[in-house]
Amino acid sequence: MTIEELKSLIETRNIAEVDLDGMTLEGLDFSGCTLTNVNFKNAHLRHCKFDEAVMDSCDFDHGGTADEPTLQSVSFRKAEMNNCRFRYAYIVWSDFRYARINQGTFEDAVVDFCDFYRCFMEGVIIFKHSKFSNSSLYNTYFGDAANIRRENLRDGRIVQQDKKLYTKFLVDWHDYGTGVRSNDSRRVSDWSPTEAIKARWADAEDIYKTLNGLWAGKGYIADANWAYVQGRRMERRRMMADLSNPKIPFWEKVGNGWRIFTNSLSDLMFGFGESMLKMILTYVILVFIFAFLFSEEVSPLAYIDALGVSLKNMAGVDSDVLSGVSPFVDMLNVLQTTLGILITGIFGFILGNKIRNQ
Repeated sequence: MTIEELKSLIETRNIAEVDLDGMTLEGLDFSGCTLTNVNFKNAHLRHCKFDEAVMDSCDFDHGGTADEPTLQSVSFRKAEMNNCRFRYAYIVWSDFRYARINQGTFEDAVVDFCDFYRCFMEGVIIFKHSKFSNSSLYNTYFGDAANIRRENLRDGRIVQQDKKLYTKFLVDWHDYGTGVRSNDSRRVSDWSPTEAIKARWADAEDIYKTLNGLWAGKGYIADANWAYVQGRRMERRRMMADLSNPKIPFWEKVGNGWRIFTNSLSDLMFGFGESMLKMILTYVILVFIFAFLFSEEVSPLAYIDALGVSLKNMAGVDSDVLSGVSPFVDMLNVLQTTLGILITGIFGFILGNKIRNQ
């Protein structure tokens, strides 16, 4: 089929059983069309539009790993895609906002600088070995059978975490993406890149907590725990950003200051209950700190003996080395024993989680 024949067919708004394998398509507007069993395999699409199109069993696969984008600046805005395939596709600066994707595959696909805002994905959608980078998953709905995993997020990050790349994603969309952003009513939005950048930590928090709920509900416990930790860290960054927000009341900022402190402490000492390494380091550091305090406060006590006392205290075992000590040293004993019991309990919780996730 020639380009002219395809343009004539597009005017009928009904395209079925057409083979466009390996063709280069640029600037074509399929908006509002009904496409059935259309083969775009190995085709290269540039600045094409499928806005509000109904697409059934359309194939955008590539024969193998693509060296250059196969879909660039392509708009699927508000499209309805059923049983469509993007296997090995290389998709950049493309718009999936408000789209409904029912069944399909992104297996082995590379997705870069794409927007999935309020995209609805349901049915069995395969993401095996696909890599999403610099793309927004804010308010994206993943159904129970959509098997996106942590490994599908390149470098374990989302675009909102990198201010430079997120600014590029927002500001350069007009030049590299699909044109002026508009809302779901086709009106130019009062959306502002500056405000979006300010809200990026809140958006990132929402994305990670949504993924946490999705993965926990599907039994991907390790992925869910990782998303939980990321969500807590984004929560801290969001509260830190709010400290300079004049719209936030003073007393709310004071409360946020305390929550930032406890959030940071929990992350530093325990990795929010997910890091064995941080847990062990916290235990060891406390042993050495209290050993130093004991050796300083009890002059006859050598540091090696103080270390033994500190270790026993962490395990809740009394030591005969200390006798006739000052109330301060006695208080240190009680404090360390209490901390030791608490940390041992947390250690058991983390260890149980790690065993359960194997």
